[in-house]
Amino acid sequence: MANFCTKCGTPLVNGRCPKCDREPETKQVFTGDSQGAAEETWSGGTTDRGAQAKDDAQNYMQAVLNIIRRPVNGFRESVADKNSKVGLIMMGLEALTSGLCVFFLIDKMVSAATAGLSSFGSYGSVVSSQLPSAGGYFIREIIFSIVLSLILSLLVWGLLKGMGRADINWFQSCQVAGVKSLGCFMGWLIAALGVITGLYVVAILALVLGMALGNIYFVAAMLNYPKVRKDGTTYAIFLLVIILAIIYFFIFTQLMTSAVGEGLRSMENLL
Repeated sequence: MANFCTKCGTPLVNGRCPKCDREPETKQVFTGDSQGAAEETWSGGTTDRGAQAKDDAQNYMQAVLNIIRRPVNGFRESVADKNSKVGLIMMGLEALTSGLCVFFLIDKMVSAATAGLSSFGSYGSVVSSQLPSAGGYFIREIIFSIVLSLILSLLVWGLLKGMGRADINWFQSCQVAGVKSLGCFMGWLIAALGVITGLYVVAILALVLGMALGNIYFVAAMLNYPKVRKDGTTYAIFLLVIILAIIYFFIFTQLMTSAVGEGLRSMENLL
């Protein structure tokens, strides 16, 4: 006589009920599908983010190269994006290269001074310990460059909006200030290489030409900003030159005062 399931009465097969002892396949399939979908979604999301970051970097690089090759048209194409970060990137490039140039220059000066003072024995060692740190000047130069670029972008935003009647936001004003940083960046980069190799005349010429190119880029960007009143922008540029000259004067005076004060304190410590 066949045995039957005590729950549903179905004949047992090999001692198991085909209905009651069956594995919950539906639950397993559902769990497996959900886990596979979750893994696919996570993997796809990671890939998409990486691809998006790569595309953004390529687009920013292409925008910078377009401005170098075609300063006016490249700038117009770039500034059409109201949320573009190209201007901030160019400011960062200038800050980094200017910091590197100052770092290598101070480092060479300190190394030369230390080598010269080593012949004075212990007194020379004491004087060498009072020499400035190149790393400190590197950080200061980066901060100084970024702050000055941000101040310039705020001035551009206010003057172009007020005097040029331009439809401009802060990111777009950063792009206007950023083209100045782009020209200066190329000058600082060559100047840093000149300092490293000891070609100081080349470094000075590169720095002067880079600043000149940056100012040319800057004026062209302001005058060719989309739908801007060129007459008002011309006087806005003139007013910017005056404001920047005053800012540079106070900064230079402060730096000279600080340098003289540090020199006097160092002499007091030695005495």
